[in-house]
Amino acid sequence: MTLAPETLPLFPLQTVLFPGMLLPLHIFEPRYRKLFADRAECDPIFGIVLTRSGREVGDRPEVHAVGTAATLLEAIRYDDGRVDLAVRGGRRFRVLDGNWDEAYLTATIEWLPDERAEEGSDEAARLARQVQGAFATYLEALGRTMGQRFEGPEIRGGPAAVAYAVCAMMPFGTADSQRLLQVDPAAPLLHELLGMLKRERELLLTTGVGGQADHHPGRGFSAN
Repeated sequence: MTLAPETLPLFPLQTVLFPGMLLPLHIFEPRYRKLFADRAECDPIFGIVLTRSGREVGDRPEVHAVGTAATLLEAIRYDDGRVDLAVRGGRRFRVLDGNWDEAYLTATIEWLPDERAEEGSDEAARLARQVQGAFATYLEALGRTMGQRFEGPEIRGGPAAVAYAVCAMMPFGTADSQRLLQVDPAAPLLHELLGMLKRERELLLTTGVGGQADHHPGRGFSAN
């Protein structure tokens, strides 16, 4: 079912948030303090979108058209007005139009299909198993390259959950991560991811290095 367009505040970041994944945020800029104050009791609290151009801080950056709704899990407020947040990625959306009439970016969005509708697909289930196997093989190659042993966490859930968990754990560049976020439904996403995992493993085995290893959203705070 297609939901009617609605308005959602957006938080531009140089990070891609995948559905189901956790992201810590440090809020210090006045406009995003206001965003938090306006939306602290709302779910989703805001949408997270990858910055296309411009800076996160002080600018009015251009953003990619597909983002992820963020549900607030925890907020720690400081006396000087700063806030530390923990959010979880929810449903994906597409930006139809946006404006800066508020202190922050607000957009009309439409919700994208929920990949969990494919949970019973035989093809998606088969691809999810292949992706988990390819991810384990990648970790083995990474361990041999670095002289360490790496074991991936147990991934629970259906095909879409597997895809997004692996996407979040891989050191893809933001362009690749954004491209994966935009793929739907689950089977095409898993097929694309499977090819990228095989590519990354071959890079490790032939050159000793993988693709672009940018900052992983789960390893620290993203500051606005």
